[in-house]
Amino acid sequence: MVGAYLLDYQNFVCIPYQAEENFKEMTDMGYDNICLTFSESEMMYSRRTFEIIVDLAHKCGLKVNVIPSRIAGRFAGAPLMPSRWLVAHPEFAIPDDHWLPAACLEVPETREFVKKFMTTLLTDYDLDGIIWDEPKAATVISHHPATIAKYGENPTIEDMALGFCDFFNEITEHCHKLKPNIVQTLFTMRDPEVFTSNISKNKYIEYFGYDGNLCKQRKFHEEIAVSKYRIDSLWDRTVKECTEAGKKTFALVETMNTPREEHENFEANFANYLQNYHPDFLCVYYYAHNCDAPVELQEIIKRQMKKYIVR
Repeated sequence: MVGAYLLDYQNFVCIPYQAEENFKEMTDMGYDNICLTFSESEMMYSRRTFEIIVDLAHKCGLKVNVIPSRIAGRFAGAPLMPSRWLVAHPEFAIPDDHWLPAACLEVPETREFVKKFMTTLLTDYDLDGIIWDEPKAATVISHHPATIAKYGENPTIEDMALGFCDFFNEITEHCHKLKPNIVQTLFTMRDPEVFTSNISKNKYIEYFGYDGNLCKQRKFHEEIAVSKYRIDSLWDRTVKECTEAGKKTFALVETMNTPREEHENFEANFANYLQNYHPDFLCVYYYAHNCDAPVELQEIIKRQMKKYIVR
C-alpha cells in the first residue's frame, strides 16, 4: 500500500473539484489510499466537509484512512492544537509538565470520550482504515489522583508505558468490534523501547512502524539543521519489532519544513529509499506544510514515485 498523507486537508474551505483533481494526480503518482486528519475541531466544524472528501476519494479509487488527531491530547496529527475536550474538562488532564495538555489514562472518562469519538467516526463515515499517529506523553509520569490510586505515590516510566498500551488495546478493540474489517495502523516515536516493543504487540494493529525525514529542515528563516532522525535509520528496528510482533511494516516519509537548498539531497535520498526499502505500507506527504517551494518539492516526489512505484 502507498498512502498520501494529508494533514488538515480542505477542512474549512472545501473545493470539491480541486480535491478531485488532487485525488486523480495521486492515483497517477502511485498512491492507492489517503490518510486524512480528523480532530476534535473537525468533529465540531467540518463533519459535512469530511463526508464530501471521503466520498470523492472513493470515487477516484482511493481507500480512505482517518488520522484521529490530537484526541484527548494523546496522539499527534494536525492541526497542532490542545484537546477541546480537555479545555472543557481540565480536571481530567495530567497535572504535570507537558507541552500540550494530555488526558489522564487512569480516568474512566478519558477512555469513554475516545471510544465515543471513534464510534462517531466509524459509524458515520465509510472508512477503510485508521492511522494512529505518534502516541503522546506515553511515558510522562502522571501524578493525577487517579494515577496515584492505581500505581501508588511513585509511578514509573514503565507503569506509564504499559498503562498506555492497556488504554490503546481497549480503544483498538473497541474500533475492531465496531467495524471488524477496519485496518488499523500505528506509528510511534522511536523512544523509549519499553514502550515501542510493547505497543507493537497490540493484537488489533496490522501495520507498525515509524516516521522520519530524508533531509535537513527549516521551519522559517532560521539555520537549516537536522531536526529529526532519518526514516531509513529505523528500518532494521522496524523489521525486528514487526517480526517479533507478527505485524506488517509501515513507514512515513516526512517532507514538511523542507528548505529549497535541500531539494537535491532529498531527491537523492528519496530515490535511494524507494529503491532499497520496501515497507508493506509506505506513506508520503502530499504537499506537506511549511516548505520553501512546495510545487518544486511535489514535482520531485512525483518524479521519483512514478519511477520506482509500479502498479
